[in-house]
Amino acid sequence: MLAATAVTAACGSGNADASGRITVTVGTANQGEVLKALKEIVDSFNASQSKITVKLQQYPDAATLLQKTLVQLSAGEPPTLSPCQPSWAAAYAKVNGLADMSTMFGTPNALTAKDIKDFEPALMKATKINGKQLTLPFDRNLSFLYYNKKLFRQAGLTKPPTTWTQFAEYAAKFKVANSWAADFFNSPYMVSVWDSMVYSYGGEILTEDQTKAAFNSQAGRDALRFWVDLARKEQVRVSSEPSAGQLNFGAGHTAMYVSNSTALSFIKESVGSKFEIAAAPLPAGPAGTFTEMGGANICLFNKAPKKVQEAGFRFISYLLSTSKNGDFVKASSYLPNRTSTINELEDFYAQNPIPATAVREMAHAVDPPTIAAWPQITAAVVIHLLAAVRGDETVEDALDKAEKEVNDILKK
Repeated sequence: MLAATAVTAACGSGNADASGRITVTVGTANQGEVLKALKEIVDSFNASQSKITVKLQQYPDAATLLQKTLVQLSAGEPPTLSPCQPSWAAAYAKVNGLADMSTMFGTPNALTAKDIKDFEPALMKATKINGKQLTLPFDRNLSFLYYNKKLFRQAGLTKPPTTWTQFAEYAAKFKVANSWAADFFNSPYMVSVWDSMVYSYGGEILTEDQTKAAFNSQAGRDALRFWVDLARKEQVRVSSEPSAGQLNFGAGHTAMYVSNSTALSFIKESVGSKFEIAAAPLPAGPAGTFTEMGGANICLFNKAPKKVQEAGFRFISYLLSTSKNGDFVKASSYLPNRTSTINELEDFYAQNPIPATAVREMAHAVDPPTIAAWPQITAAVVIHLLAAVRGDETVEDALDKAEKEVNDILKK
């Protein structure tokens, strides 16, 4: 994930470096092979021209990245460019901090309006705010189902579940010594899983204008009761640790795990050679298959001089080019941003079926609400989802309390 740092030369002042190049300083919260791939793209860009220097600085995590960027923005010296989760972009736009990148389409060595048509429609849905192109797709992902083929064979199962009803039927078959169907874990990501189920049961998370909670409905109750019933039957684990889902799946204790393609490298490391993993779409509900999207778009701040903004957009254009997007996708398993990237990676996806599952599921993707308060909302909701699954609150009480807290947050 990219972020820009608070280097004065790259932000408010737009000073050039000793060589006369404009400095665009960007940071990253990525690690491992993804960070390596990003560095290679930056080095390639710097070597490709003589007017701009891009520099990377690593942040330890996304929360720090957001906090630092907000501080810089409030000081009037934000970074040149940054990743923008939809809720982050809403916060930045609320204080008029973002540049409309459509004004730069077609400038020298930059994306054109024709290029924009090549971007995947599912990824473009949350890139505009108030009709302005304030973000572009960068490192997006979506949820799908990982499953343990060894435990499936032991249970006499040959295929993954295609509906949530079938998921529950399968769950009884995995209740053997030290293994369960899945893990309900204490993490905002679990809210994303539940959100996807609410849509698949025919419901909504917020009202259309995103001013009130809409999840306290029959669909929301059915989606939560699904996990409550499995927990009561002791067919799923209920864990307090945010990382429990991945760890328990990797240890071979759970047969199924809902996560995204960018978790693949960590899952492989955790699983090792213990068993073979496979992937499938999220199960369908009565209203169909839905999967909530995660990850970030990328945005350009408007406080720097125009020449710095244009330099930043030129790097964004390079980063999101078909070839470089392909390099980044292969290293990270993030979703490809462009149709041309998907075509270029045809052989890669033929040999890597798990990331290919995510690509196929883009047709079923929904974005989380594009409001600044969304992280605060998910933190409030997960408390009550977990309380219901643990048996500390009824389904009705949990959603009543969550609804009230969410509406209070939205009123602020």
